[in-house]
Amino acid sequence: MRTILLFPKQIFFLFLLTFLVFNTVNAQTLSKKQQDSLYLFNPGKERILKIKKSLTKTFINFTDNHISLFGSLVLSKQNINDNGVTAPINYLYNNLNTNNYDPGFNGGFRIDGIYNEKHRYTFIFGVNRITAGSNYKNMHNLSPFIEDFTHFKADNKFTTISLTAHYKKLLPVNAMNKYKFYAVFGPSFDYKISKISNEQLINGAGNRAFLNADLGAEFDNKGYYILYAHYKLGKYLTSSTVPTQLNRFEIGMSIKTKDLF
Repeated sequence: MRTILLFPKQIFFLFLLTFLVFNTVNAQTLSKKQQDSLYLFNPGKERILKIKKSLTKTFINFTDNHISLFGSLVLSKQNINDNGVTAPINYLYNNLNTNNYDPGFNGGFRIDGIYNEKHRYTFIFGVNRITAGSNYKNMHNLSPFIEDFTHFKADNKFTTISLTAHYKKLLPVNAMNKYKFYAVFGPSFDYKISKISNEQLINGAGNRAFLNADLGAEFDNKGYYILYAHYKLGKYLTSSTVPTQLNRFEIGMSIKTKDLF
């Protein structure tokens, strides 16, 4: 009987041959898509992974976020200065000037959370249907021929979409373990999506975007719902021949989506 002795060099080549045969068999069992994913570089996938990692690092301090739906009654009034307008068409002052807050409504969703474990915030997206009472700052007359009149007729019914960022300050009120009261403040932005009337366009007052300063109070009932009252003071972002100031009071409620669905 003949004995075959394998030297270390022969053992190494035998092991290498076995490894190559094993990998070849495995490669044949993989689908073409699987083989491509193993050997081909995918720049799009790599880019998405980098974006995800970047966003994770950026928002790592924004915690305890929850989404709520909200709805509110909106009381609005606009103060109008039409001193810079001279138009061939005049409007009876008493027919347009109401000088009160007229009711509208809004709705949307909000995200409440905590930044860096101590700063509470709210981001709000809303759709607003505004009906505003009008307070005209200037009144003209040609007595005794014409009654008091104004040169400008402002749009007092319009729809906007809005974005809001509020900072929430917890108030030291009794029974904080049961109920929480917050003072809120911050900026908001509105953009008109409804049609602008011809009177606005002719007189160069057809601005769509305005910026608001918000101030308000909120009552949180153990996280079940939030009751709030917000005041917004807004002005158009760009200059206008008819400077207009929009005042709004929002009184409403928000409920977490996880409690609704």
